[in-house]
Order: sequence, then C-alpha cells, then structure tokens
Amino acid sequence: MKFQTQLLALLLLTSVGHAAPPKTPPKAALAKTIAAILADPAVSRAHWGISVVTPEGHPIYVLNEGQSFEPASNAKLFTTATAFALLSPESHLATNVIARGTLDADGTLHGDIVLQGGGDPSISGRAWPDTGKTARPNPPLQPLEDLADQIAKAGLVHKVTGNVVGDDSWFRFERYGSGWAWDDLQWDYGAPISALTVNDNVVYLDLMPGVKPGDPVAASWNPAVPYYALESTAVTVASSPKADLGLDRQPGSKIVRLFGTIPVNSKGVHLAIAIEDPAEFAALAFRQMLAVRGITVDGNAVALHDLSLSTADFVEESRTPLPAPLSLNAASLRALSGPAAVASSTSQSVKLLASRTSPPLSQDLTVINKHSQNLHTELLLRDLGKAILNDGSIAAGARVVRQFLTQIGIDPGDFLFYDGSGLSPQDLITPRAATTLLAYAARQPWGEAFRATLPIAGVDGSLAERFEKSPVKGKFFAKTGTFSEVNALSGYLLAASGKTVIVSILCNDHDPTSDATHKAADKIVEAIYAAN
Repeated sequence: MKFQTQLLALLLLTSVGHAAPPKTPPKAALAKTIAAILADPAVSRAHWGISVVTPEGHPIYVLNEGQSFEPASNAKLFTTATAFALLSPESHLATNVIARGTLDADGTLHGDIVLQGGGDPSISGRAWPDTGKTARPNPPLQPLEDLADQIAKAGLVHKVTGNVVGDDSWFRFERYGSGWAWDDLQWDYGAPISALTVNDNVVYLDLMPGVKPGDPVAASWNPAVPYYALESTAVTVASSPKADLGLDRQPGSKIVRLFGTIPVNSKGVHLAIAIEDPAEFAALAFRQMLAVRGITVDGNAVALHDLSLSTADFVEESRTPLPAPLSLNAASLRALSGPAAVASSTSQSVKLLASRTSPPLSQDLTVINKHSQNLHTELLLRDLGKAILNDGSIAAGARVVRQFLTQIGIDPGDFLFYDGSGLSPQDLITPRAATTLLAYAARQPWGEAFRATLPIAGVDGSLAERFEKSPVKGKFFAKTGTFSEVNALSGYLLAASGKTVIVSILCNDHDPTSDATHKAADKIVEAIYAAN
C-alpha cells in the first residue's frame, strides 16, 4: 500500500513536471506579435496608431487609438460614407449646353454658347461601370464630342457671334484644398476641382524616342487641344533600362518645360498633367469641336466662375453646426441635381441645345474608393454641400461631413478635415474615428454596398498588388492611404475564424525612402487575421 502511494505521488509529480504551459490569451498573443513587428528598427521610429474592433464596436486591440494622425486617402472613407448615408445612389448629374442670346431663323446665335457644368465626374474616356481596373477604352473627350454631335444634328445653330463659355459656377471657384502642396498641383492626383470637369482635369503628354540617339524626343498632347505650350530640351539616347525625364510647370503657368533623356529602345512615356483651368480648357475643346462640325464661333473660349467672397476662417466655418440635425433615414436620401438647363437671371433668351447625364452616383463611389480618386472625392464633397446646404463650397461640404460624423457618435475632437480626399496634410483623424465609422456603416442598410466599393486585398483597386500570396487575399476590404511619410490602411477583415473584424492602422512620420512601414502594416493585418 505504501509502495502504491509512493508510485502515485511519483506519477503525479512527473505529470505536473511535464504539463503544457498555460495558453496565452488571444488578445495578449496578438499584442505580443504586433509589438515584435513594431520593434523592428526600420519602423520603430515612426508614429503608429491601431484600432481593431468587432462589428459592434468592442475593442480587440488598440494602440494610440485616441491620438491624431494624418489619414492621407483614408479620409475618403469619411466622405464616401457620408454620401452613402445622405445621397441617393441612383442620382445622376447633368451637363448642359445652352444658347444664351437670340437665335435667328438662319441659325445665327447672337450671343454665347454655354457649356454648363453640374459637377459630373464622368466626362472622360473611362469605362462605366468600373471594373476595379484602370480602363479608358474611349477617347478622352468623347462625352463632349457627343454633345457637339447633338447640336450639329439638330441643325439649329450654324454661327455664334459671341463666345463659347465654360461655366463651372455651380460650385465655388475653389480649385484646391487648404494646404495642398504646390508640387502636387501639376500632376493628375493634384488636379483642380471644377463643376465642369473633363478627362479628370488632366491632359496627357505622350513622349516617344527619336529614330536615333541625339534626336529630339517626339511629344504630342492627348487630347489635342492647344492649351499648354511645351518647351522641350529632352533628347534620345542609346538603349538603357529606363527614361530619365524631368517636367516642370509652375502654378498659374501654361508653359510646360520638359528636359532629360529617353532611350531609343523605349516604348514611350505617358504623363498626366493637371489642367490649370478645366472650365477654360473645356470651352476651348468644345469650340474646336463645333468648328469641325461646321459651326463657326466669332468669339473666344472663356471661363465663367463663381469667385469666393467669404472672409470666414475655414476651421470656424466648417465647424458651424447645421441649422438642423441630418436625417439619416433611408427615405430621406437626397437626389443630386445640377443647374437648371434654362434658368437665367438676365433678359436674354435661353435655349437648351444639348444635354448629357452621368452614370449613377453609386458607380463613381466605386471609382473613388477602388482607385483612390482625389478629384472625384472633392467633387463629391461639394455635391454634399450643394445638396444639403445649397452651397457648393469646400467649407459647406466639410460642415455636412462633420455633422454626419458627430451624429453617429464619433468624438468631434477625433477628426479635422480641410478637404474630402485626404490630399491636405492638415487633415487629422484618430484610429478609433475610423473604426467607429466603419462599425456604424456595417450596421446600415447601405453597409454592404459601401464595403463593395473598397479595394480587395490581392484582387483589385489600390490593393491589387498587396497580399497576393497571403492568406488575407480576397478577405480584406480596405482603403489605403499614402503620402511620402504617411501609410494608412482601414477596412473590414474576414478573419481565420470566419468572423469579421474592423481594422484601422495609421502610420505617420516614417522614412519616406523605405517601404518597411508598408510591409509592417501588412504583417499586422496578417497577425490580426490569424488571431481572430
């Protein structure tokens, strides 16, 4: 008996000695993994903020979730969610051509032809609906050509004694957001905002090598509208892996300076250059189109703008509460509307000559989030101001967004927007503001449609080339955000367990010459995926 008792004690002692160590709680394990990722010297000096919550908003993991970060294009989540909540997804925007003056029986218009913009972002060669891939199968100004065809086919106008007017007065003439960098303004992502937007307010400069080294670089504009003057010293050189070109256009200037080299074996270089004044460019292009169709114009191509007279401080104005709370009932969705086709405050007669309507708003919301399209987001922000406050200014749009965000429970100190797209480095959000927004959206009738506009990891949009060989591929629906020193990633993650978690990862002040923070953010997403 004594022997059996000693043997039992020995067995118990042996069992205890070899017992498996207690399991680390999942939250603690995730925190440990993320801490190890962020301890890497390549990323440890950056400022990181992370919020991971359930769809109900319960925290799973947080790091600096209440601190402010530049969001870059994560700001688009806030603008597009506001649009989903307040605007009808089936809204269409109109672009009209009107005759303003008197029209004789012989087809002479004593007055102007006015190309009247209504904020339509679709006047381009882009494919609609969007496929998640960048596709422009049509000529860049085909929609304008279609308007000119309508006028020619009607046969009412053969001569115009006045001007062709590009009218973008539907929105305030505020082409850029506060703080936009001057060296961004010459490129497509910094294109100016206009209610008369054409070809995403860019013109393409197509560059081809000469026949032999030493030849000048061959340059052409697309569309071929005589808007910019090109001063080029670029030359062709012997075969090499890539071109070495520089381009400069000073703000306010219509002179584009091109310099550098392009190898003789190059297949060409194509640059998208922002148009200084889109309404003026549209008028110039339309005047050409009318001439090709036998309609002569004695006057010039000019622009009509609604110049700002506001002396208010932007932050103070954008924080002014709306006269009444927003209705967030689906039955109260606002339909967008453009300027009335025949409205006129003058004694001149006005006649509608041609009109075009855009694809539904829902399709453009996909373009905005999938491709991180800055210009379209800025147009949407002004649409919100116009629809809710009848004011197509940046401040009015920002007031509407702010009112929506505070009504759904986001702390008003957790965000500050100077634009709609996130191109302004003055924009600020906290990680918890992003996850609070995404959790709210997930519970709305429009939540699934909103999520469908986001890039899909390893599949399309700005995430097409990320997570391609990751278990996260196809399971992370998220908006990216990138500046030279900003990396942001926020969205919905279908975790390994099959549960959905909401993630916001914001990184500021990192080394702009390295992609280490980009890779670290992806590792954090994979760690969240595995732990939930």
